[in-house]
Order: sequence, then C-alpha cells, then structure tokens
Amino acid sequence: MVELLIKLKFALDRHTPSGTRWLTLALVVGGAALTWYLALNAASDAVRSSLLTLLFTLWAGVWMFAPTLTNGAGVLRPQYFTLLPLDRNRVGVGLLATMFVGVGPVMTLVAMGALVWHSWSADPATLFLGLLGTLALVVFIVSLSRLVFRALGAAMRTRVGMEIASLQWGLIVAGLFFGWVAIQPAIAATDELAARGVEGTAASVLAVLPTSWPVLAVDAAAAGSWGAAFGWLGAFVLLTVVTVVITGRLLAPSVAVRGMRQRSRPWGSRVLEHRGSWLPDTPLGAVIGKELRSWWRDPWRGFELRSALWAGLFVGVLGLISYLPQIAPFAGVIALLIMGMGASNMYGHDGTALWMTVLGQGEDTVRADVRGRQVAVAVLLVPASALLSTVMVFATGEFWAVPYVVAALIAFAGVSNGLSVLLSVVAVAPGTDPHKRVDANDTGDHSFQSWVSLVAIPLLSSPTLLTAAVTMTAGASWVTVPVALLNGGLVAWLLGSLTIRHLERRLPEVFARIRYGGEVAVRSAPAPEGTMLERIERGTLERERESASHE
Repeated sequence: MVELLIKLKFALDRHTPSGTRWLTLALVVGGAALTWYLALNAASDAVRSSLLTLLFTLWAGVWMFAPTLTNGAGVLRPQYFTLLPLDRNRVGVGLLATMFVGVGPVMTLVAMGALVWHSWSADPATLFLGLLGTLALVVFIVSLSRLVFRALGAAMRTRVGMEIASLQWGLIVAGLFFGWVAIQPAIAATDELAARGVEGTAASVLAVLPTSWPVLAVDAAAAGSWGAAFGWLGAFVLLTVVTVVITGRLLAPSVAVRGMRQRSRPWGSRVLEHRGSWLPDTPLGAVIGKELRSWWRDPWRGFELRSALWAGLFVGVLGLISYLPQIAPFAGVIALLIMGMGASNMYGHDGTALWMTVLGQGEDTVRADVRGRQVAVAVLLVPASALLSTVMVFATGEFWAVPYVVAALIAFAGVSNGLSVLLSVVAVAPGTDPHKRVDANDTGDHSFQSWVSLVAIPLLSSPTLLTAAVTMTAGASWVTVPVALLNGGLVAWLLGSLTIRHLERRLPEVFARIRYGGEVAVRSAPAPEGTMLERIERGTLERERESASHE
C-alpha cells in the first residue's frame, strides 16, 4: 500500500503548477546551500554549534507552515481514502511515509547533514551521534510538518482553536508583508554570523528547542560528557517517536462529524433576529443576514476574517517596534487588502449550497445575492479595520497620516469589496463542502485569486493613491477623501454589476463547476468569443482542463 501511495504522491507532484514546483525547489536548494555555507565558514566549533541550532529551527519552521502556505500542494489528504475498505491506521502511516519522498525531504537531509560535518570537525569519535541525529532530525521535522498541517484543521472545530489558528496565520502573513524590512539586515549579517554565531538570550532560547538537542548531544560528547550526550539524543529520539505516532493517528481517515459545536446561539444571530433588527425584510436583507451568520459561524470563513485582522495588527505592532512607525497607521488598510484576498472565493466557501440559489432563481435573486454579500463583508470588516488604524494612529502619534488612512480605507474597502465578488464567480475554486472539511485550507485553492487581488486592488485604487501622492506635496491632504469615496464606491458598484450580469447568464454553470469541477467544468466553459468576463472565466478553467485530462 505504501508503494501505491507514493505513486499517488508523485502523480500529485507532477500535476502541481510548475511555478509552485520551481519555487519550492529554489527555496530548498538555496536553504541547503546557505546551511552548508555557514557550517563550513564558521569561525570555530562553538560558533558552528550556535549557527546549527538557529538553522535547524528555521528549517523546522519552514516545514511547519509551508504546506499551509502552498495550500497543501502535493499533499495526499486523508479524506481521499475515507470510504475505502482499508485499515485506517495503516493508511495514516502510509500517508506519513509519502512525506519522506520528494525533493524537499532529500534537500532537508542534505542540509541536516551539516550536523555530520560538525561532529566530525568537533571529534571524529562523535560521528555516529551526528549520523543518528541527522536522521532523527529529518524524521522529526517532516512528521512535525504533517502534524501541524493536520492539527490546524482539527483546531478549526473549536472557537479557541480557530482563534489560535488565525493568530498564527496572521503572524505568518504579516511576516510576508513586513519581512522585506529584515531581508537586507539579515543578508548583511551573514558574514558576521559566520564569525560570531548566535549569542546572548537568543542562543539560550534556541538551545531549549528540540531541534537543537542533537547538536547539544554532539557538543556534550565532544566535551567528554557521554552521559549527557546520550541523554540529549535519547530525549530527541523519544520525542521523534511520539511525534510520528501522533501524526500517524491524526492522518488516519475519519468519518466523525466535523464543525464547531454550538453550545449557545451566536451573539450575532441573536442581534440579527431581534425585533428591532436593522435588516430589511427583503431578499437583500435575507442574504445579508445569511452571510453575516456564515462569517460568524463557519470556522473557515471566520479564519479568513480573523487572520486578516490579526495580520493587520501584527503589521502595526512591527511598525511600532521598528524604525518605520509611519507604517503602523495603515494596519487597517493592510487588513482590508488581506481580507479582499481571502474573500475572493466566497462562492467556493459555500460549496454546493449554491444549488438553493439555482433552484430559487427569480428576477432579482442574483442581484440580491451579490449585493447582500458585498454589504455583509463591508459591515464586518470596515468598522474593525477603521478601529485598528485609529488605535495605531494614537499609539504612534502619526496624526499627519489620518487623511491618507481614511482615504485608503475607503478606496480599498470599495475596490476589494467589488473585486472579491467578481473573482468569486469568474475564478471560483471548488472546495470541500463545509460539513466535510478537515484541513485548514479545504475551502479550495484560491491562490490565483489571491495573487490577482494583491495586484488588482492597489491598481484599481490608483486614482486615490496618485491623488494622495500629489496632495502630500501640495499640503491639501483632505482632498484625497472625496476622490477615495468616488473611486471605491464606483469600483464596488461597477464590479458588482458586472458580477450580477455574468452570474445571471451562467449561474447553473458556476454551480456545475463547484459541484463537479474537472472535466464537467471544462465542458461548460464559455466560447472563446464570449464576453470579457467569460473569456477570463475560460482562461481560469485552463488549469482545470490540464488536471481533468489526467483524471
């Protein structure tokens, strides 16, 4: 069975987008080269030891979050095998075994091999400890990667777990947005690291982490403390075994009921159903209420919303503690941008629930559905992002930025609002229905929509951004606000109208794409000479055409 699962793993890797494969290859090869460069150029054995503790921790961190960042590309998911007559624990172990096959694990083994060089350089008698530590490190890091990926999905079943998961993801996204600040200092410090290593509190903290224990074992043996050496290595091997066992059990397919258990009615539902509710008694009001409940109750939607707000908060905090406090007031703007990326697959989030809209389609059904989604997202995010930026303005004292923050919030809110519903239709990514979700990113691979949003939102907000640049030198900053109102409002209305017209024509086809995907979606693709949106939709289907041809 393991051999068959490995073949399936290779098939997934072959059908992963080539850009993702080449990027992964470049990162792992570059990481391995940097590891060996620092190991070979370390000024002494003690410096090399501190460097290896840092590098092995970084490797573990990348492995922990890479599957989530790449949307689980090339990963065999346990739910694929739920209905097969196979022993669940054997399937779990087999799925874990597939993770040790591929370029990533091989290059990780090459990088961890720096521990062998360190043991040989420190004392040739400790070479066997370096070899055992290297193998244990690879097993531990790869197993931990699958454990975190699986546990993140399991955590989404509880409110506290979802909050923790969204906090972690927000920190990752904030690092991706703000990481450029640390790139040049890190590059400049490479030679200094090779000369001095990691010192002070950082070295003490790294020594406590499990990935450092094999290094400590080699150092203890080189110093003649063989008891301590076997103690460090034995503890790490035991931890590795425990990690493998837990991961194997978590990877076993399950048919348990999924989703968060409600012990009481959500606060949002009580407000919406109150006699004095502000929602109109119309189809539009019904859609707004349904969407607000979905964003409150669905852990995967809540994950998108909360992670965007956490990311904005972390960007603001990083601005506060760095030498760029002028970035902090725009924390709410960053949250809007990230939420626009996360909400760009709303129809994919709903899954086959779109069938009810298809069955009940009337004259204004689609219009109410699209506009209701736009209003709900605006109600949820705009006040929270505005509050976030307000707090950061007072925290930093950068009151000069108030007009520009207000203008950017308005423009980004309108543009991301309109673009998210448009991409949710023309580039919808089929995902797992809400009641069947297991992993953290089971709502579909919407990386394409996210990249489009990352470029298109600032581009469509360019009138506001250009006005801000001009008025910043002219001293008429508040002129930017009415321009932002016109910019954001017009784009939200126009893109929403385009979405309505397109969905009125192709609502059944959009449902077919969500429900069946693959070959069925390709067959329902519009003709090349259709409208602009239909041509865009056809272009996004080309990726599914390639995948469907291999099914």
